[in-house]
Amino acid sequence: MPRAPKQKDPNAPKRPLSAFFIFSQDERPKIKVTNASLSVADVAKVIGERWRAAPDDLKRKYEKAAKEAKERYEIELQAYKQTGNVL
Repeated sequence: MPRAPKQKDPNAPKRPLSAFFIFSQDERPKIKVTNASLSVADVAKVIGERWRAAPDDLKRKYEKAAKEAKERYEIELQAYKQTGNVL
């Protein structure tokens, strides 16, 4: 008998993005403008290369944004848990 996947609560707060994914959101449109013919996988490779080559101060900027997003998520999660609507 196969296991049923756990149902997710649509009211639950969404997990925060990592520093790389925030960077990715900023870089993807720039890459698509200059290289419209790239596939999704190729765009991801270019983003990964740019992230690895990014200077530390740029990475710190995105890591700070990710940390702030995580702090907001923790606050929202605590508020969500206190409502008693947890599945």
